[in-house]
Amino acid sequence: MEIENNDRCFVCGKHNPFGLQVTPNIAPDGATVEIVCTPPDHFQGWASVMHGGILSTLLDEAITYVGIASFDCPAVTAQLEIRFKSPAPTGKKLIINAKRVRNTKRLIEATADITLEDGTLIADGSGKVVKAEKGL
Repeated sequence: MEIENNDRCFVCGKHNPFGLQVTPNIAPDGATVEIVCTPPDHFQGWASVMHGGILSTLLDEAITYVGIASFDCPAVTAQLEIRFKSPAPTGKKLIINAKRVRNTKRLIEATADITLEDGTLIADGSGKVVKAEKGL
């Protein structure tokens, strides 16, 4: 399978009408990424509470962008671990920050967290990212 960006990623794809359409703010050295978004209410789990899968997806996206920027090529998640700390209310701005903690030739390790504007920690996690191979 050819690795191609057709701008339809569920999280960052600007041509995906069902996605989040976020714009990652990537540091020039690729060591940090920030994403700010307010997911629509239809991404809820319980009434007025953001679905944990959407929160996981946002953490994954930020960590993967650290890998993409660090490798300067397509990359994919190899491992992801998440800890939920507090429910995220729907309709509220979420701030996702990721940072690189280890960089090798084959692997990027990063941590990330999601907070509300008031600093309330919603979730945090860590992940490993590898270069995307053409054999996917």
